[in-house]
Amino acid sequence: MASTTRQTAAARKRTPAKPAGGAVDFEPIRIAADDNVPEERVPLFYIGDTEYTIPKTIPKGVALQYLRKAAQVGHELATAPLLIRVLGEDAYTALEESNALTSEQLESIIDIIVKQALGNQEDKGGKAGRG
Repeated sequence: MASTTRQTAAARKRTPAKPAGGAVDFEPIRIAADDNVPEERVPLFYIGDTEYTIPKTIPKGVALQYLRKAAQVGHELATAPLLIRVLGEDAYTALEESNALTSEQLESIIDIIVKQALGNQEDKGGKAGRG
């Protein structure tokens, strides 16, 4: 009888625990391990002939970090950490040190990165808020 108890305990370890209160109407979401996600990069801007790139698809975790920081300190102060994370230190430093960078160019770079990071979240939020 002891062997039956051990098998049952082992079987319980392998079987996912069901939530208290009954069944749920969804399946768990499986997210790939980071080593299974290739990062393709695309050019965002050039300083002289030097190309600076961003990920073609910005990970949603980066968007979540930005939103958390924006909730804490506001969108303007959350922008610099987002830019550093997406551009990388070298590209961010190149922008900082560029005397030729215009306000319009910087605004375009920021807008592109925020839109790439958030995707359609801004549009969805606006539509949801309206009605």
